[in-house]
Amino acid sequence: MQEVPAHEVGFEMRACVLVADDDPVQLQEMVEFLQANGLDVITAADGHEAIERIASERPRILMLDVNMPGWDGVRVAEAARNLNHKVIVMLMTAESETYHYASLADCGAVAVFRKPVQLAKITDFLRSALGQADAA
Repeated sequence: MQEVPAHEVGFEMRACVLVADDDPVQLQEMVEFLQANGLDVITAADGHEAIERIASERPRILMLDVNMPGWDGVRVAEAARNLNHKVIVMLMTAESETYHYASLADCGAVAVFRKPVQLAKITDFLRSALGQADAA
């Protein structure tokens, strides 16, 4: 991941973000970045754990790896929507650019990022998402 100094990012609004990724290194890097910028972060290592955490903790933003064991990120996003839980969904994938973006949109994702995710892009996404959170 690309470095972005924490003091240059800072989010004004507290929000709970669920990060679900089966790659422990990428998961930890994302958690450290988000926490350094004042966000509350919960994690999941697979899709089933993600659904349990969504149901119990009700995060505002979901950052989901597309390819995880058990339920993938698309299925998790669909399940979260079925829980009648208003969430903002961002998907992360190492797949090629030809990934089926139509199915991603169908699951309610508002953004898809290619891995390794650039932290500057995450910052832009979160700023936009947190702005939308006030209106939702």
